[in-house]
Amino acid sequence: MDLQPQISKLRAIFLYSIVAFFLFFEMAIQVSPSVMAPQLMHDLNIGTFGLGIMSGIYFYSYTAMQIPSGLLFDRYSPRIIITLSILVCAAGTLLFATAQNMYVGSLARLLMGSGSAFAFVSVLVVTADLFKSTYFATITGITQMLAALGAMSGQMPISALVSVMGWRHTLLVLSLVGFLLAITVWTLLKYKKNSILIKHLEPSMSIKRHLHHIITNPQSWYVALYSCLLWAPMSCFASLWGVPYLTKIHHYEPTSAAFICSFMWLGLAITSPLLGIISTSCKNKIIPLAVSAILGALAFGFLLHYDFSPLIVCLLLFLAGAACSGQALAFTVVKENNPNSAKATAIAFNNMAVVLSGAIFQPLIGKLIELAEVHGTSLYDIARFKEALGLVLFSYVIGFFIVIFFISEPVIDR
Repeated sequence: MDLQPQISKLRAIFLYSIVAFFLFFEMAIQVSPSVMAPQLMHDLNIGTFGLGIMSGIYFYSYTAMQIPSGLLFDRYSPRIIITLSILVCAAGTLLFATAQNMYVGSLARLLMGSGSAFAFVSVLVVTADLFKSTYFATITGITQMLAALGAMSGQMPISALVSVMGWRHTLLVLSLVGFLLAITVWTLLKYKKNSILIKHLEPSMSIKRHLHHIITNPQSWYVALYSCLLWAPMSCFASLWGVPYLTKIHHYEPTSAAFICSFMWLGLAITSPLLGIISTSCKNKIIPLAVSAILGALAFGFLLHYDFSPLIVCLLLFLAGAACSGQALAFTVVKENNPNSAKATAIAFNNMAVVLSGAIFQPLIGKLIELAEVHGTSLYDIARFKEALGLVLFSYVIGFFIVIFFISEPVIDR
């Protein structure tokens, strides 16, 4: 593997691993409310709609900080930016552990989202600094896999910790991990940036021109909408409502439900790199995008409408998660459907659409689930609960039609 001349292969991999652990950590705290849902609602005295708002607010700050994170990395040392963002993440986690009401919890999730917004970008920045550009796509695929594995760690292992020490002490442990990681990054993430690789900020008029081109290009919107819809199952079911659904409707123990739900992340982790390889081999991206959406609709439709053994449920969730890898391929589609000069802006625009799915769908589904609660009891109308989660099924279906009728096969040579 070719590296930048000023650093050894082993050190480059070591530094990448440190920053990648930030992404791993960020994904774990992002989905952690899903395995704490009953305790959070009880201790903070909130309903499912309140939990959806509190959890989903994470994605508002995450979305808002996407473009600013790129601009900051262009101007300042990655060591400084990454350390500060981890500190914000850890501080938000600590605040969440001490929250006594929804308002403090929401503020904590806002801080967690603000710091987490830098995680994925930070890995790509360090990758670009330390490795040759020919390896960028491969390492990005590995990074996506690590993100999915981090989300898995936010479910079953954290669920086990919550059952042993409670949600507050679990979050205190996670915040401590964050503070230690910040110290590690500040101490060890030292390297000389290659000036050739540094992307200087463009003049404001150039940035405005790029934004105007992206916004006025219908393909940018079609791909962004597809990405938002194909990520909704991950941000809503896998990250929050999957565990409550499996425990309340299918009567699994919380730890077992978290384990089963983690198969969505496993499907995403395994399939994301494979889908890129397949699309490159067949020289077609529309077909993999369409197949992803229809596969997710079928798998999730069976899950909602039929009762299966735990093994079949795991398989269906694996397929539903694998289907969501279409949103990863969509980044390539939006990049290639826009001029090279607007590449980064197109990717940032699409990434905002992806994370916005959590901000929209988490509280919306929470409100629908709240309506499914039988008044005055802790029981749920099963049919209406499933109807609420029908929005996830709906997202796959609409995503399929968007691909078929609106998204164009990318023209690479621009």
